[in-house]
Amino acid sequence: MRRKLAKAAVVMAGIAAVAGGTVGTAQAADGAPVKVASFEQCVLWGKAMEDAGKIKGYHCDNMNDAEQWYLTPVY
Repeated sequence: MRRKLAKAAVVMAGIAAVAGGTVGTAQAADGAPVKVASFEQCVLWGKAMEDAGKIKGYHCDNMNDAEQWYLTPVY
C-alpha cells in the first residue's frame, strides 16, 4: 500500500510540475536548459515530460557552485 501511495505522489508531483511550468516547457522545447528548484524536481519534471512523449530523455545538471539545478531535454 505504501508503494502505491508513493508512486501516486510521484506521478501527481510530476503532473503538477509540468502543468505549472509553461515557461519552462517553452524553454525545454528549444532544447535549452531549464532552471529547476532541486534535483528531485528535475527528475519528476523530466520523467513526466518523457512519459507524456514530449521528449526522449533528459539530463539533470548542477552547472554551478550555487547548487542550481537545470533540466536539459533530449529530443
